[in-house]
Formats: sequence, C-alpha cells, structure tokens
Amino acid sequence: MLDSPTGAAAPAGLRERKKQQTRARIIEVALDLCDAHGFEATTVEQIADAADVSPRTVNRYFEIKEDIILGPVEDFGQAVAAKLRALPEFGNPLQALSDAFLDTVERGARAEADAPISLRRFQKMQRIVRSSPAVNTRAMEFGDRKSEALALALAERLDAAPGSLTVRLAIATWQMMCHIAFAEDQELILTGDPEQAAAATGSTVRAAFAELRRLCCDSWK
Repeated sequence: MLDSPTGAAAPAGLRERKKQQTRARIIEVALDLCDAHGFEATTVEQIADAADVSPRTVNRYFEIKEDIILGPVEDFGQAVAAKLRALPEFGNPLQALSDAFLDTVERGARAEADAPISLRRFQKMQRIVRSSPAVNTRAMEFGDRKSEALALALAERLDAAPGSLTVRLAIATWQMMCHIAFAEDQELILTGDPEQAAAATGSTVRAAFAELRRLCCDSWK
C-alpha cells in the first residue's frame, strides 16, 4: 500500500477492502469450525462453504489449511509493528515494544470497531495450536515472520539494521517477557473473558519489565 504525502498509510481501495474482508471471514469461520470440531476433522471444503466462497478462493488466500488458523499471528505482528511506528521516536526501545504490544492487546480485548485483531479470535487460535501438532509446527514459522516484522519496525525507529545487536536483543527480550506473561496466566488468556485476559497480560508484562529494569540497575533510562 502506498503512503500518503503525510506519511500515513493511504486508505485501502474498495477492491482491497473486499479482499481483506474475505480473508478475515475465512479465518473467522475456520477458527470457529476447528475450535468446535478439531483441526484435523475440519476440511477446506467445509471452511469454504461456511465462508460462502469456493475452495479455490480459500487456496488463493492461504497456501495450506494451517495458514488459515495462524492468520491472527501475522495480523498481530503487523498491528504491533504499525503501532510501534506510530509511537514517538524517543525513549527506551523495549518500553516502546511493550507499549505497542499492550495497546494492540487491549484494543483487541475491547473489540473496538477499528481494532486490528480480536483477542477472542486469538484465543481460539491458541487453543487450536495447543491441540494440533500440525498447526503447532507451522506456528514456529509464523512466529519468525512476526519477529521479522517487529525487527524491521524497531530498526527503522532506531535507525539501525534489523540484524543489529540492539534490535535482536530488544526483540528477544520482549519475546521472553511475552512468554512469561503467557505462562503465568495461560488458562485465563486461553479461555477467560478477553478484557480480563488482556488486563492479566498487561499486568504481567509490566511487572516483568519493571523487574528487568531493577536487575539492570535501571541503566536503560
């Protein structure tokens, strides 16, 4: 998508919006079906029928069935990266990553009209990932894509290369904090009320960041 003269993303055209809506509908019905009946028991044909599209259309949007389920990972990574780019370009890079992440989670939990991702949809995806070895294996590749999107956005913010030590260290540390948050409140995040899940995630991530600063003698001011 081309940028506007002001640097903001230009509004999507009608054709692009329809494509995005079709993709989102395919993901939503696939998550519903696979969460209810199991990933292996759900076919692409069933997903296509529920989304009111042809199997061929589904295959144009997604290479394999696992990619449909993991669509929210890609969307989440792009949403956090976009928020990171929109934040003021000063301050601690790890704090900026955390702020972008929590803003995206909290908006998704509130189901705002323009929220980039639904936390309830993300919960369904996580349950399917846990129950399906095939999706779990594919999820590792999608996790790498998410990290690459964030590294690129952070590198732009720091005027550094995506593979620089600073960027790689910040991304790896942020991922560790997110893993800790997920492990601390796993059941609530997977099955609880989205707003409560977002609040628990935010509390744990902020606590982890505060403890990290304490361990580093607050040297990252």
